Amino acid sequence: MADQITVSSPTEVLELDLAKCNGYGNCVFAAPEMFELDLTSNLPILLKDEWADDERATLTAAVADCPAAALRLRKREG
Repeated sequence: MADQITVSSPTEVLELDLAKCNGYGNCVFAAPEMFELDLTSNLPILLKDEWADDERATLTAAVADCPAAALRLRKREG
């Protein structure tokens, strides 16, 4: 499994750094349509390869709720 997973919208990229993740599951509660917790590894699984811009508020909440700072939302380059 890669240490960093990225998914994107037309304008932004969500980065999940699995090396930083401690498996708290806050992202799953904040954005259940985007994340699921793997019960074996206790790490989040991204359920989508991309998201719509109208889902940004939910993802922003997931980023803010991550105590390990394993999630980052940034502008898409190019």
